[in-house]
Amino acid sequence: MKIRGFWLAVPWALFVVAALGWVFYWNYVGNEAERRIRAWAFEQNAAGASASVERIVRHGFPMLMRLELQGVNYAPARGGWRVTTDSADLHIQLTNPQHVILEATSPIAVSRSNGAVTNVSADALIASLRTENGRLAVAGIEADNLVLDDPAEDGVLRAVKIVANARPDPRAAGEYQVSFDAQTLTLPRPVRSFETFGLEVPAMRAAIVVSEGAQLLEQSPDDPLGPWRQAGGQMRFEALVLNWGPLETTGTGDGGLDAQRRLQGRLVLPVDRPAPVINAIAQGDNIDDSARRALGLLAAGYLVTGDEITLDISAHDGVLRVEGLPVRMLPPVY
Repeated sequence: MKIRGFWLAVPWALFVVAALGWVFYWNYVGNEAERRIRAWAFEQNAAGASASVERIVRHGFPMLMRLELQGVNYAPARGGWRVTTDSADLHIQLTNPQHVILEATSPIAVSRSNGAVTNVSADALIASLRTENGRLAVAGIEADNLVLDDPAEDGVLRAVKIVANARPDPRAAGEYQVSFDAQTLTLPRPVRSFETFGLEVPAMRAAIVVSEGAQLLEQSPDDPLGPWRQAGGQMRFEALVLNWGPLETTGTGDGGLDAQRRLQGRLVLPVDRPAPVINAIAQGDNIDDSARRALGLLAAGYLVTGDEITLDISAHDGVLRVEGLPVRMLPPVY
């Protein structure tokens, strides 16, 4: 009887040991995550930034690890912007603590040094980060019914679905692959020189390679993209799918910023029916008369011939050109 009782007790003893071990592990993961958050905030503040989390509350025991971050505030040392939110949830994969997911649980306010504020809200707004040996493996962001509202400006940017991912490009050191997919965008206001395309963008997708990606993390006073631009950073559009107004195309291109922080680069967009596209550009509110007439004649010619074209849109020396024709001057991006 004693032997039989012993063997009956063994599974229960193992269960208790395993349960105690799991409790220890769950708390260890939580402690380590909180330590890293506090250490990150300390390092940022020591470097001149402003980073704080007022309170951290753990949830999810025993199978999940969710850290509720209350009163989140962050401003880079010389970035000219600040992010604040009342609360966000940090989800940690217990079987792989190098994979974390940050979920916004309240609206986010992004304020800039010029006093402008953009309020960001969504039905679901989730960012994920997975590292390997301390290095980025993949990062992504996903949003449902995203809304960006600047109270000082007319209109609101809306998107039914946004998905973006980034990872190191295995083909070249220092480069990153970025994918972007936006469905059913509503622009806050007409795009200058493309006013007749309307505010609704049913689909926009891009596969982009960003060179000198590490420089995007560097900051400089009043010029957040300065280090990236000065290092020769470029975006290479390996595929760009755009469905907007009369334009339905899949093209390629490249771009960056010049010394005056104006767009420079080129997009090559194959167009099956070029006449409606060129005519729509010609009817824009900010097209000068000479460009309007030239574009109108060009559209009429393609309407007669029915030829397909590869639409060439370029930006150089502060001038936006369509098929080589100057359309308008380009201001600095920021």
